Amino acid sequence: MKRTRYSPRRRKSSNLRWLPAVFGGAFLLLALLITLFDYIGFRKPQNVYPVGVSVQGIPLGGLDRTLAEARLSEAFSVPVELHYREARIQFSPAELGFQPDYSATLAEIEENLPKKSWFKHLWGKTEVATPLDISLVADVDLTQTQQLLAQAIPQRYDQPASATTPLLYTTNYEPGQPGFSLQSLVSSAEQIQTALLSPTQRVVDLEVQETPALPLNRENLEIFLEQTIQLEKFNGLIEIYQRDLSTGETMHLALRANQGVVPDVAYSAASTIKIPIMVSTMRRLEEPLPTQASNWMFQMIGESLNPPADGLMKAYMNNNTGPLMVTADMRELGYQNTFLAGFFEPGSPLLERITTPANQRSDIFLDPDYYNQTVPSEIGDLLSKIYRCANQNELLFNGQVTASECQQMLDFLLENQIYALIEAGLPPEGRAAHKHGWTNDLDGLIHTISDSAVVYTPGGDYVLVIFAYTEQQFLYDTANQLFAKLSQSIYNAYNPENQAAWYGD
Repeated sequence: MKRTRYSPRRRKSSNLRWLPAVFGGAFLLLALLITLFDYIGFRKPQNVYPVGVSVQGIPLGGLDRTLAEARLSEAFSVPVELHYREARIQFSPAELGFQPDYSATLAEIEENLPKKSWFKHLWGKTEVATPLDISLVADVDLTQTQQLLAQAIPQRYDQPASATTPLLYTTNYEPGQPGFSLQSLVSSAEQIQTALLSPTQRVVDLEVQETPALPLNRENLEIFLEQTIQLEKFNGLIEIYQRDLSTGETMHLALRANQGVVPDVAYSAASTIKIPIMVSTMRRLEEPLPTQASNWMFQMIGESLNPPADGLMKAYMNNNTGPLMVTADMRELGYQNTFLAGFFEPGSPLLERITTPANQRSDIFLDPDYYNQTVPSEIGDLLSKIYRCANQNELLFNGQVTASECQQMLDFLLENQIYALIEAGLPPEGRAAHKHGWTNDLDGLIHTISDSAVVYTPGGDYVLVIFAYTEQQFLYDTANQLFAKLSQSIYNAYNPENQAAWYGD
């Protein structure tokens, strides 16, 4: 058997065996190039700001430097609006001394941006951007701001307070207006600085100081009352005493035929003397008042009856000399011209012929009643004392008349409601604690009419006393309108924001 020997075939050599090496090298080279370019791109400065970057809340993410600067300029170039009460005033930032530096601001952003890791980037790890908010780099010239405010604001917007002004031919006034002024240039400039540096809060409410309206000048009030008397064509003698119960300021004028005369003429007191009688009675009574005394007080003041006045003096002073005790009390209080020299009952004797500085004047003599006389300033001062006693505890006769007794006297005077004279000039908001007086003289005519009151008003309380005299018969309607207009003129001066309109014409 023939054996056949197997021999392997030799393979031919080929260049294809190098291809894997070539491809592997090319891939590696490509990977290196990609990595190199990625690194170069990573290290190259970014031309836009990352998300989360802002300047005082203005977002700049995704903007390049040029666009970012434009956005900042747009935000901080908005005019600042100043509010001066209702006025709205706008100024450009440049006018107010504002000098922003946007380039420096963006440079500060770039310096503060966090450094990125290329290795984290290479391995695909996302870095969370940290928010970055930068304050605007800017200068504010506060001196320039203050100068602009001083030049532009006070002259145009400040307003001085004005006084209440009488309106001729009426009992009314043009109310005074409050004043306004810029309170502080320094403080206002600092507020504006804050607004200039804010992209959103660019409104400043300036600090404005308000001063109250000026009260009516008392000299102007006196002139106004004189004009009212002239317009009413009253040619007799009229005297007005008025005292502010808060300040103590006093106005006292007297006109005869529209010509000024020295005040405090001696007048017949008539029922006005019942105020001193009430004071003297209170001095001698203990609290609470006896029922009889209280009833007589009401009848004497509220109903203006004469017998109760005599009853009080006889029961609680002296049956024979009660009127002189009233006179002595008035002297003790400092009143030299106020007296009562006899009882009211017809036929009562004159207890004493009393002379006073007022009834001894040689320039004016009205032939006042020998039984009872007074002058406006004294009866007005007495009402002031009663008021202060009740409200400020300034007791009368060293405490013999207490505050509660003084309040009782004012309450009795409030019960005297005749809706005429001083009362007629008051609206419902005003009240008069008063006593009026008039009487027929020996010729059977009424020559003197008076009214003396504590007037309560929302705008302040005051005493008002008016005495008027005519040589002829004094017509009640004439006196009523004259007294009412004078009363209303004074009430409106105290209440310019809530005036009463004259209803008598």
